[in-house]
Amino acid sequence: MAEAAEPVWAEFHDGAALQAFPKERGCDGVDAVKVTMQVVGCGLAEAQRTFFAVPCRSDELAFHNAVMEGLERAQTHSP
Repeated sequence: MAEAAEPVWAEFHDGAALQAFPKERGCDGVDAVKVTMQVVGCGLAEAQRTFFAVPCRSDELAFHNAVMEGLERAQTHSP
């Protein structure tokens, strides 16, 4: 997938275009973050920011935030 996405990044250097490309092909979550890391040549933190920052990944961001909030609530309510 990374090889196929490289021309998209080369042409636009746009995170939204880069995320839309794998999403349209069923590549989501960790796989899409790994594609971003490979294509952009960045680390995990930057790839995650790129992944979560674009409108086409809003469902993933909402899920991530809900899980993190649940973990925080569980942590504050544990003995």
